[in-house]
Parts: sequence; C-alpha cells; structure tokens
Amino acid sequence: MDLARLKLVNTHKIGERGHFPRPDLVRNPSYSLDGEWLLCPDRKAMGRFRGWQNRDFGLRTLRGASNALAEDASIHRVRVPFPLESAVNQRELAQCGLGPAAIASHRAFWYYRYFKRPADLAAGVLKFGAVDYRASVWLNGVFLGEHEGGYTPFEFVVEKFEEENVLTVLVEDSRSMSQVRGKQTFLKKPFMIWYPGCTGIWQPVWIEPLGRVYCDGLRCLRDERGGAVFSLDIRSARGVHPGNVEVSLRLYASQVHEQGRGILKTPLREFREFVALDAMGRGHVDISVPEKLLSKWSVDWPGMHPVEIGLGQGKKEIDTLYLLYGRRQIGVESGIIKLNGKKLYQKLLLNQGYYGDGHYSPESPERFRADIELMKKAGFNGCRMHQKIEHPAFLYWADLLGFLTWEEMPSYYRPSAGNMKRLERELSEAMRRDALHPSVITLVLYNESWGIYNAFVSKKARDGVIGLFDRCRRAYPAYLIIDNSGFHHLKTDIADIHHYIPTIEETEEFYSLLSKGVREAPLWYNFIRMILGRENAQTPFLRGYGETASPLVVSEFGGYGFGMYKHEGMPLDDFLKKHIEAISRFPAIQGLCYTQFADTFQEQNGLFTEDRQPKSRKVRDYLAKLLPR
Repeated sequence: MDLARLKLVNTHKIGERGHFPRPDLVRNPSYSLDGEWLLCPDRKAMGRFRGWQNRDFGLRTLRGASNALAEDASIHRVRVPFPLESAVNQRELAQCGLGPAAIASHRAFWYYRYFKRPADLAAGVLKFGAVDYRASVWLNGVFLGEHEGGYTPFEFVVEKFEEENVLTVLVEDSRSMSQVRGKQTFLKKPFMIWYPGCTGIWQPVWIEPLGRVYCDGLRCLRDERGGAVFSLDIRSARGVHPGNVEVSLRLYASQVHEQGRGILKTPLREFREFVALDAMGRGHVDISVPEKLLSKWSVDWPGMHPVEIGLGQGKKEIDTLYLLYGRRQIGVESGIIKLNGKKLYQKLLLNQGYYGDGHYSPESPERFRADIELMKKAGFNGCRMHQKIEHPAFLYWADLLGFLTWEEMPSYYRPSAGNMKRLERELSEAMRRDALHPSVITLVLYNESWGIYNAFVSKKARDGVIGLFDRCRRAYPAYLIIDNSGFHHLKTDIADIHHYIPTIEETEEFYSLLSKGVREAPLWYNFIRMILGRENAQTPFLRGYGETASPLVVSEFGGYGFGMYKHEGMPLDDFLKKHIEAISRFPAIQGLCYTQFADTFQEQNGLFTEDRQPKSRKVRDYLAKLLPR
C-alpha cells in the first residue's frame, strides 16, 4: 500500500496547509498513514505473549492468512483516524458484535498497517496525533516505544525504513476513573452528561522524512509582552558527525487569511546561530524574536507570521520546518480582562468537539473551519473547548479566522496525587504542541471539582491544586489560567461561574450577589445545594479563599432543551434574549459562555443540531445589541 504524499504548493500561503495533520508546523513533504488499517481485538490481553507484535505475524494477518490467529481472535477493517466507537467504524464493527459496550469490555486492540517505502524516504519521524489511551508501537517487529494519555501527540525517530514495512500499534483502554478521560463514560454505558468512549487512533498518523541532521524537537515559549523564544533540539543520525550546524530562522510579514496578499519571498528578519554538536551528535539552540518585529493578532485582525526554521551546512539546507506564529497579549489589569491592551468581552460557546459519524474526529478537516465560521456567524468570538484537547487543525483555523479558545484539560474522577501528575504531564504535552496558537488564551485545569472532590475536606488537596496553578503560572505566563472552572475556586486568574437556574428572577438575584462582591459560601451548605441541583447557591470560591480581584465570567449557562436543566417553558429565542439581557445589566460580568454549540448525544441543548442546522437565527442580534464588542 502506497503512502499518501502531502505537499505544500506555496510554503508561505497560510491557508494552504489544512490538509496536513498539523497545519501550524509542517515538514514538506510528509506522508500520511491514514486510511484503512486492520484491527485485532485482544480481550484477554494475551497478544504480546502470542507474538502479535512480530513482523511475520503482522504480514500473515495483513495478507489474510487463516492460520495467523488463535481460534478466539478475529480481524476487522477500520478507518484511521476515527475512534472504534465512531459511526465510521461501527458500520462494520457493530455487525461483528463490537458495539461501544463490547469495545469498553475489551482490554486491548491491535492495529496493523502495511506500507511500501517511497523512493525519497530513507529515515523519518513517525508521528501520532493522539491515541486513546495507552499505545505501544512496533515497526517491523522492533519496539519503538509507548505513550500514555489519550489527547496528546507522540513520535518516534526511525533511522531506516525497509522496502516493505509493517506498523503495529497496541492500544489499551479502560473505564478507569484514574484516566484523564474527559466526558467519556466510566460506567458500562453513557449516563447523565457522560458519553460513549473514544478508543483507539483518533488523530492522524504520518511520517516526516529526516536527513542526516534534523530538528529533533521544537518548543515555542511565549512571554507576557508577546515576544517568543523558539527552542530547538538538534540531532544527527547515528554514526554521522557533521561538526557545526547553522540554524536559521526566517520571519515573514504577517498575513490575514483570504486578504489577497501575494507570495512572500523576502523575510522581515533572519536570525542565524551556529551550533556545535556534541560527541553524541546532539545540540540545542534558543532563538528569541522580540515583540517589536511581530504584528498583533486579534479577533478583528488575525494576522499570522509565516516562519521558516532551517538547518544547513555550507550552502545546503538539510532540514526545514514551516511554522505559523501569531503575537498577542492577554492579561488582567485592575480587574479588567484585556487583549493587546484593550478590554475584551468574551462571547463564547461551549464546544464539546463531537462530529457526527466521526465521533471525536470529523470525516473531513474542513469541518473544523465550517464549525468556527458557524459560531462566528452566530455572533460569538470564541469557544470553550469542554473536556477535550482539540485537534491542532481546529486551532489552526481559529488562528486564521480570529476565534478565541479556552483549552480545558479533560478530567479524571478519582482524586489522587498520582492522577494530578498524569494531568499535569498531559497538559505539558498539550502546551508543547499548542504554544504557537495565538487563539488559545485561557488554560482550564479542572472543571466543577471533578477529580479534586477531596479539596472539600483536605487542606493538602487544596494546597495541591494551588501548587499546580502556581507551576502553570510560571510555565505559561502568556495565558489566563483557571484552577477549577465553574465554582470552588482556590486560586485563579478568572472567577468563572456555571449555573443552570430555573427562573430569570433567581438568575438576576444571583448576578446581583456576585456584582456586590459575594465570592464564597459555607462549604458543606454549598456542596449539598450543588448535589441537589440548586447551582444558584454556588459562589465562585471555597470558604476561606475568596477574593474580588479576579474578573467574573459566566462560563456556563443556558442548557435549553436538556431535561436536567429547568426553564420557564418559553421559546428558545425568548430564553436567549432574556438571559443575555440579564447578563448585560451587570457590568461586573466580563463575558459569557452559552451551553452549547451543537446537540451532543443525550444533551440536546445546542444552538445547532448535531448536523449543524441552526435552532435560532436571532442570537447574533441579541449578542450584538445587548453586549459590548
């Protein structure tokens, strides 16, 4: 099976990267491994002992040899990058008894993909966008490594591809409440606001060719003023000692998508550094780009700078990365949220990131762009990605179209220090990937105390959350950080609040209390009222931790159409208008997030249906007339 070759037509044309697995960071060309793979369920998790990782076994399986498997095993065709629970894959799997409930009962699944080596691919880096939950990878029977975490990328350097290759991936998943799992059910079936699971390879798999010297890792570090440091690890292939390597960073003028700017040939500025590799063939360099060279990205002017990073020797460039970078400043000044020094009023939609037939991934990456355009057309300037670290292609279009994003960590549900470390590790991996995106302005660590319920009774647990916030504040100074979205804050940049209050009158009473500076309530009274569904009793902070310096944002409200949330029986448009009017009467509230963008499984409370048909055509008028820009 031949690999699909991905190539940029114009390397500086920012809108022509959408077909790449990660459009904001590209090696040109790259090779896609998406498409049809073979799947072997391993319910007893005995595949390793039976040698299912071996090359010969993989070849026999891929060629349909009847004696390849044990009697209790079976082979199925699936599509990557879509979870096993997606309708795309359920069309075959469900007929074989592998519906979502059966998938959840299995401990492991083996994926197989055969491919021939393209003529211009000798060595390369094998990349996975995301695999849920634990992945172990072999190429031609050689173990490459493993990764834990269902939402973040990982990769392996391959120094030599064979003429014919067998790629094997063992995926292990569970319903464990210790996994960082988000809205995936931890029971045997979906319930309340938790949905079917997401098992397997759900983001792209691809290969980027490497030469004898290459960039082994790139990290972008934003500072509070809007400048950036591009931090590169450099490595040579085994047995190659090239001496000094010249690193160049070429920064081009910013472009706004679809504004007709021609191809840029001359950089604004070029930075050069020489790096001497050590005896192990490794080196490192940091290149600082001052903010004065960068134009400001905003919702109204989403300008992105093309950036090229190249490694060279003499006159020959031996590795090149094509990036996009946008400068922006986000912060709180005297209690006011500001973007690039100007007051920012956030009009957000809660976006859960489910896509019909594709489940966690849309069938076409164009869906990311279309969804953002739908939300903008409805009058919103951003979204809160809820309990999911979204695909980088979504963030790429958010950058290009001028759309703000809250990046929220998926939750685990069993409180423990070890699970907090898992979450922090996955956040670090997410930020290594997403630091190029100016559209990401807010990082949310926890949602509604999920996974940290012990903070109600344990000072050690509360100190643990505060410690995590402080580490994130130091590591990510260019972001607003929320410790625990919705209520029960301990230390936060934004005192955001969630509510689903039955009447407008009660809602306004609640807003009045918040505007007067009420920030905390008695702990157990507060908690019991939440359990009983009276979230209007919730105030932002736990008792003893309240402050009034952090700005207020109503980051969940609405829920019209979902049976758990009561409303007054009025039509949707009346419901929207009255609630937005209520928020507009309280200047202390600096933003809103309506629940939600689109219907998602049993939560039929979207402004759009699952197939993105609008339920209201007036919300844009309400947002424009009643709220500030």
